[in-house]
Amino acid sequence: MIQRSAFAFFALATTALAQTVDAPQPFGAAKTRTFPFSMTGKLIFAQGADWFQGSGTVIRPYSVLTAAHNLWDADHGFSTDLLFRRALNGQDSAGDRYASRVYVLGGYREKARRHGADDFRSFSQDLGALIFSDPVANGSSAGWWANPALLLGRKPALALGYGAQLHDGTELLAVEATTGFERVFGGFFDSESLFFEGGMSGGPIFGQNATGELFVTGVVVAGSEGMTAGGIRVLDATAAAFVRQYMK
Repeated sequence: MIQRSAFAFFALATTALAQTVDAPQPFGAAKTRTFPFSMTGKLIFAQGADWFQGSGTVIRPYSVLTAAHNLWDADHGFSTDLLFRRALNGQDSAGDRYASRVYVLGGYREKARRHGADDFRSFSQDLGALIFSDPVANGSSAGWWANPALLLGRKPALALGYGAQLHDGTELLAVEATTGFERVFGGFFDSESLFFEGGMSGGPIFGQNATGELFVTGVVVAGSEGMTAGGIRVLDATAAAFVRQYMK
């Protein structure tokens, strides 16, 4: 199997250097298997004749949240052979499941066709769901909260995913946005305090409430060409409606 990273890069007008921002680092086997981080997994799929990898998170017993561009592209339509490997570390996972159905947020396909997958207008709709015929994590799922305010300003946020650019995709990576995110367009936010690598696309952004409880508050959707910023699709009211209607 040939694996390539499923990832979109966006141009960002900035003078920041890559070494001034935080890069994804291995999260460690113990943390990878600790709830709620254990709800994150590696996604392997085909688009046409090519194989790719991304990331996703179990947020409902039968459903995984990811980026829409992992599930559909303008040249090949919907991805096929979608395998989710939860809490993968090395060659061992906490469970492998093939998706039985996928959905992408309304408007994503139209914007990706018109503007391209690596455009901020497409990123603003870059949200997707995988549905499984059996519970993905024995009925467990990470909590989620459609509250963009958790990610704005200087509030910290933790991003997870499986890298396929600087790493080989066999261990969970983590990077923290220490200065928070800023709104770019609609539901697309970015931060100049970190960058994401290919393969992390679709991975979760964990924010926390006042008591320190962690919630999935967005997904990784983009990196910058100079590795100077990272872009996410936040969970907002539109995303919440999508989750409630299509994910179970």
